[in-house]
Amino acid sequence: MLSFQEIPGNAAVKDSLRAALRTRFPQAVLLTGPTGSGKMRLALALAAGLLCTGPGERPCGACPSCRKMDHGVHPDLDIVDEGDAALPVALAREVRGKVMVLPNDGDRRVVIVRHAQHLNPQAQNALLKVLEEPPRYAFFILTSEQPGEILETIRSRCTRYQLAPPAADSAQQSDFLPLIMPFVQALAEGNEYQMLLAAMALEKLSKPDFQAALGLLQTALRDAILTGCGLSGALLPALAEWTRRLAGRTGRNQLLALYDFVGVLSRRTEINAAPAIQCAGLCAQAYQLCIKQQALHVGG
Repeated sequence: MLSFQEIPGNAAVKDSLRAALRTRFPQAVLLTGPTGSGKMRLALALAAGLLCTGPGERPCGACPSCRKMDHGVHPDLDIVDEGDAALPVALAREVRGKVMVLPNDGDRRVVIVRHAQHLNPQAQNALLKVLEEPPRYAFFILTSEQPGEILETIRSRCTRYQLAPPAADSAQQSDFLPLIMPFVQALAEGNEYQMLLAAMALEKLSKPDFQAALGLLQTALRDAILTGCGLSGALLPALAEWTRRLAGRTGRNQLLALYDFVGVLSRRTEINAAPAIQCAGLCAQAYQLCIKQQALHVGG
């Protein structure tokens, strides 16, 4: 059965989405997060909740709509999923045409676009036209590992929910938390020199360990983003002081941009980019977003 309870982690995000289902759900949402964070499972649970016709908490799992969702045969759900292939403009136009058709079973139609960053520019512009003035019954759920590749005009029309990376087990945290803590502390203090020193320690890691450390850094940034939004659910309590201070000195958009960039670095590592090169890029981007921007703001 499709339900929020079956999706591990991201409790604060799920609570926020459940509350939106009970009140007024936005017509377009963007679920972002690294591979394995549960974006597609959450998108399907959201679609089930939007299409559910049962009383009480949604999705109820028992109404005819929920049963159709469980069997993958709901006529008012369209899923765009081409794997890692590009999503051409013809596909976006097809989606635009489908949402103009009234729902079959109820009063809503839902479209899920997986890997929305694979929409080419023409396809994104075609989708934008329907996002600007969607039919009242149409709801869009986009998922992306690289939201920075999506046009700002589309992102601005979506309510964004950031999912945490797969939780590192206790062994990984004990191995890599001492390496990540100095970097997060340096960002929170705006100390460029200490940030460079912390990054040098990461350069010595093997590629798999470097990716694990980047994943933990994303978790720390995710905690800072939640803190900045006034939400609970931190996954790294040992870094709570520093993620709180980081949230206090750095804007949410800058933290989201750095979170996305760390994900890009992790994917680059998979295709043979050396940790030393990646660390240089990490420092440059972190300085731009978390240190220089703040200095300009204070100076201005």
